[in-house]
Amino acid sequence: MSVVKTLNLETRPEQEGFRIHHQDSEINRLLDEIVMRFSSLIADVEDGQVDSEVLKGEISKLVDEQKGIFDLDSIKRVLFNTIYGYGELQVYIDDASISDIDAASYDFFTVKRKGIVEQIPFRFESEKAFERYCKLLIIRNGGVINEIDNHCRVSDLKNHLRINVCISPRNTSGTSLTIRKHPKDAYGLQTLLDLEMLDDESLRVIGEVVKKRGNLLISGKGGAGKTTLLRAIIEASEVEERMLICESDVEIAPKRKNCISQSIKKMVLGGRSVTLNDLIKDGLTMSLDTYCIGELTGGEAWEFLKAGNTDHRILGTIHANSASESVLRMMTLVETETRLSEAIVKQMIYESVHYIVYLASFKVMEIVELRREGGKELLRTCYRRKEVNAHDDGNRSDTEFRVDWHADSQHQSRDVHETRRRVG
Repeated sequence: MSVVKTLNLETRPEQEGFRIHHQDSEINRLLDEIVMRFSSLIADVEDGQVDSEVLKGEISKLVDEQKGIFDLDSIKRVLFNTIYGYGELQVYIDDASISDIDAASYDFFTVKRKGIVEQIPFRFESEKAFERYCKLLIIRNGGVINEIDNHCRVSDLKNHLRINVCISPRNTSGTSLTIRKHPKDAYGLQTLLDLEMLDDESLRVIGEVVKKRGNLLISGKGGAGKTTLLRAIIEASEVEERMLICESDVEIAPKRKNCISQSIKKMVLGGRSVTLNDLIKDGLTMSLDTYCIGELTGGEAWEFLKAGNTDHRILGTIHANSASESVLRMMTLVETETRLSEAIVKQMIYESVHYIVYLASFKVMEIVELRREGGKELLRTCYRRKEVNAHDDGNRSDTEFRVDWHADSQHQSRDVHETRRRVG
């Protein structure tokens, strides 16, 4: 088992053999004091508002005040590198094949490579050291975490990371850490074809949707590749299309010029909080063509639909188990924000959202088109990835789906007409 050496273990040879073993060590005591006394300064330095030399000066003063026979210069290097590095997690941060780094506890870590989760031989020495490390990640990216606010999610904009930390008392099992990595440069649709998220047919369908500026909802579970596909669609959109991107955590980071990116402001940062609802409402005065919502999880779904009903293009992602079940998920989110009947909400969804793309394990599995005609809500399956099943006799069965329209009266994806054939 590899052991993390950043916060609580042996320093490297170039640190002249100075050894750090447990939470009661001098260097860990200093780290605790630095976090407590300079949390705001740490965040300001990371954000570029204050020169790093200011923090280095404060750390130097603190270390110089210590009594003992320590190598003070070595301690200063360790402290500063710890505060602004990812330690031995850096090798996983730098690995382009890894999209997620997760820790359920200080001694159990997993990573996700191309949709496959695997355990890695990595651990911290103690729960205390792990909690300290996680608190530093949150503080230096402008978040707040303590016994009262014991959950926090922040974005590391420089490294394109979303960091989620929970500590006690919310977590009864100890500190947990979730890091979602996003490519520094957005993948194009052709690259997603090479990575097998798309195949030729799904690439063709999505290309047509982008060309006609269709309103699009991308669904799937966490880590399915929703944001990756959304970024590619944004980059593939016409440059003349004026787009507002609204996010809770900064993840999309568009490269195209005609984009305005905004994020929410939490109350803990001082002043008036700004929600996704506020961002969407304020966008009505910004001469926009398109609204893009990074993730629909609450009342912003209602503002999202209303934007789509006012002749704006809308793009977004949502957690759901299939393309058609995304409609049910949207209805659940919207109904909590309005007194409209279920029938009216469903009608608005079908009038506002033109296409839904469903992903699983970093692959586009299904694309459906929504339409309202003659007072009925209709679904058409534009694409479904073929599943090939091996049989004992060596034959294969492919499942094909007809592209005729059908009523979605029961909101069930299994209503899709399917014709099975056996291929010898």
